[in-house]
Amino acid sequence: MNEIDSMCEFRGSKQKAFNEACCAFANSENMTKLAKATDMNATMLRNKLNPEQPHVLTCVELVVITKASGNYTILNSLLLGLGVVTAQIPDDANEETFIKRALENAIHSGDLSRLALEHAGTSRLTRIHKHTIIKKAQASISNLVLLISDVENRTTGVTPFLSMGVDFIANGAPIPGLS
Repeated sequence: MNEIDSMCEFRGSKQKAFNEACCAFANSENMTKLAKATDMNATMLRNKLNPEQPHVLTCVELVVITKASGNYTILNSLLLGLGVVTAQIPDDANEETFIKRALENAIHSGDLSRLALEHAGTSRLTRIHKHTIIKKAQASISNLVLLISDVENRTTGVTPFLSMGVDFIANGAPIPGLS
């Protein structure tokens, strides 16, 4: 009986997280433009994102509206229930240098630290603050995935080490004896 109770609690908490994510998504996106971009009826889309309505968002519709909007809030809430997080890879992922990615990681880390300090004394976060922190953490995770990928792609032989060295020096690294 205890296993059934815990499964019901799990289901209830995940449904609540999904409902909250749907509301956050609907509040942050223009439903009319999104519906037009995805060939859906705007009223039906609003209803599918409203937990009070009987209409349900299908998996395919979730992927379509996520791709069209670039907003991964709902998808992230579902995957978090499985203990998995997403890392969005930006379209211009290959255009940044290793140094720029490392510096962006420092920026994201600093922003997360600032947000943590701002909310250190509060016992509860508002929905807006919660989603702001999650969005910043997701951006940081995406940047780290790209940083790891970049390092792995550059370190498969001797030439990548030379490339990283040239990037390092070209971006203003101090050279001992010359600085």
